[in-house]
Amino acid sequence: MPNSPDNFLLVEMCERLRAGQTVTMLFGGCSMLPLINGNGDKITLRPLSADEQCHPGTVYLFFDGQHYIIHRLMRVSKGVYDFRGDNCYKHEHVHRENVLAQLMTIIRPDGSEVDCEGEWWRRQSRKVVLRRTAKNILSRVANRSARRKWSAVYFVLLAVLMWAPLNGLGLPLDNFVFGLRLDHLLHGLVYVPCAFFLMDLLHRRKWTVLGVAAAIGLFTELVQYLLPYRGFDVNDLVGNCMGIIVGWIAILPFMRRHPFK
Repeated sequence: MPNSPDNFLLVEMCERLRAGQTVTMLFGGCSMLPLINGNGDKITLRPLSADEQCHPGTVYLFFDGQHYIIHRLMRVSKGVYDFRGDNCYKHEHVHRENVLAQLMTIIRPDGSEVDCEGEWWRRQSRKVVLRRTAKNILSRVANRSARRKWSAVYFVLLAVLMWAPLNGLGLPLDNFVFGLRLDHLLHGLVYVPCAFFLMDLLHRRKWTVLGVAAAIGLFTELVQYLLPYRGFDVNDLVGNCMGIIVGWIAILPFMRRHPFK
């Protein structure tokens, strides 16, 4: 069904919703996968009263000025309603008067129904939202311009962790996790992203990335030898190098597929 404001079926749907009637219609598209499938699922929409409050996490029908869209409300901030599809990267922002109806039921092609106010739906919705949010964060970090911005943040935090007087925090760093001392394990984890944030700065030359990352791991540990409140430890240096190697191996396929241009 063409999604345009002058489509007669959509006009009829809006008129029935304004009249206070519940509407059942075929859902189209893939923006709400995996919970709503555009290949055969029907949805039931309940009209909203003008003063009815909208709740984050619930799926609504709204009009963004060009299209009628059925997406999940993520948050409300200063009167602006932030929506995102469960299978989408981008968000839509509208005001309350453009939110028309709430999703109540999904009718599968086999006739079974999903209650969109039930516990199963809420539980699955939380999983889908968390998974999509994590994917979107990774997509933003993987973007070259965003990666360059985050690289400065990473290296500043790395310097703080390596050189700031953190020993007074009283953390039990001599404990063991998976047979490894906690402080050595933490050193390795901190350096895993190092090669990732260096690869664009070094034009994705794989051996140069590894060498510079290793030099950073060595330099930050040697500086601790000069600091009276920190101490040089060969095992910490080994942890740094192991984290760097793991992170470098992880990005090797990406550097091969996407050489620097």
